[in-house]
Amino acid sequence: MRKYLLCILCSCLVLSCTIKELQLTNVSGFTVNKINTEGIDANLMLKINNPNRFGFTILKSNVDVIYSGINLGKAQLKEKIKIKANDECVYTFGLKSDFKNVNLMDVLKLINGSQNNGIVEVKGDLVCKKFVLRKTFPVSIKERLP
Repeated sequence: MRKYLLCILCSCLVLSCTIKELQLTNVSGFTVNKINTEGIDANLMLKINNPNRFGFTILKSNVDVIYSGINLGKAQLKEKIKIKANDECVYTFGLKSDFKNVNLMDVLKLINGSQNNGIVEVKGDLVCKKFVLRKTFPVSIKERLP
């Protein structure tokens, strides 16, 4: 009887709390570690705001990265990240991609640096977890890099 009462109480607490969406406020930076005709290895720094009263753990999520109109592939968190409650911090996403579906001319433009408009577009979903509760937050931002 106690177990049932505890389960009902826990489920009421989980269902009663409202979860505000995490907000991707801006792209803080984009650094290229290595780029050649086979692929790219880069880091993407994203500023994430958590307006909730409780923290989250962001699981290994994937987001699509487009730089100057060229699809660079999926950026993935290298490890789980804990986000504090009511906090806004910069988190680093590692980007490793091969250029299988990219035009060779676009790859050469990236390597030579002739794509200088510096617009980064990030789309995808962030998967967050708190205890047994999982929630997916959509991410979509398009911004010019400094």
